[in-house]
Amino acid sequence: MDEKPDYKYILFPLPLLQEIFKKPKTGFRDIFYYGIYRSALTIKIHTTDAIRQAIYCYYQGGLTASLTERFHMLDLEDMDSGYEGFDPCGHFNPEEEMRKIVDRNDPELMEEIKEFYYLYLIKKVLKLRFSIEEVIHNYYTYNGLYSHFYGQPLVMIATKTMLEFTFHEKTEFEKVLFAAYAGIRSMIGRKQFIKTTKEMIFCRMYGAKNKNALSSILKDKKIKSIYTKYSTRYQKDKIVEQLVARHFLTAKVYYERRLYLSTKLDYEEIPKAVAKYIQEKNINSRIKANKIKELEAQKRIFQHLNK
Repeated sequence: MDEKPDYKYILFPLPLLQEIFKKPKTGFRDIFYYGIYRSALTIKIHTTDAIRQAIYCYYQGGLTASLTERFHMLDLEDMDSGYEGFDPCGHFNPEEEMRKIVDRNDPELMEEIKEFYYLYLIKKVLKLRFSIEEVIHNYYTYNGLYSHFYGQPLVMIATKTMLEFTFHEKTEFEKVLFAAYAGIRSMIGRKQFIKTTKEMIFCRMYGAKNKNALSSILKDKKIKSIYTKYSTRYQKDKIVEQLVARHFLTAKVYYERRLYLSTKLDYEEIPKAVAKYIQEKNINSRIKANKIKELEAQKRIFQHLNK
């Protein structure tokens, strides 16, 4: 038995947020497809189950064109005398076909079969209609275009939220809100809250992990146009306020020139959490300062002893 998959969240690299603005019609779909592929690979599967399912889809439909061609080259149809994987009693039992694939000892073929099975499972669990071939093509296309994904922050978005923005028409402002929320998610991860600045939020929402990366991204005319429109102080304040009002964020507190944001804590909980964080940070700062003083004192002891 394969481990039951749990796809409550979709993961994707931060730079993909650029596609929301570069491709207003298909950007969310591309991000979702990439996230589906990446998330699907986290499930533990049994190779035998993957092979069995691939053979079933070969006979019944739904297999990728590439695997269909590979199986055709193996002459799987000739092995079961027209039963298409089913025995005379009507049970799907493609043991001969499975043995032939295993005996082939082709690592590339096995990887392709498992890749198909990962995506078959996630498609089944999410009860969605999408082309597995399109998802695979989308993933490798972006991995080729954005080779700098390595080391980039990851964005973790609830699958239901991702589905809402992928398959339902959204206004430009709603897309901007999502991008800002996703940028915050890339910083907050699984933490209770984050301390940040509006400047950093509005770097992350365009897929940039810092100001240097943003400068490069703004060379794209479509992104630059959106950035110019929503970079005023009024628009930035409005976006942050709307994120709380629309329940993307559960609380925000501005304290000593920093924004404290949470997707988990409410306005009753966040003051205590922030105060504890500040107290611990102050203690750590004093510890570091005292260590420096201690080192200086050690030097002076050495100087006194060698007079």
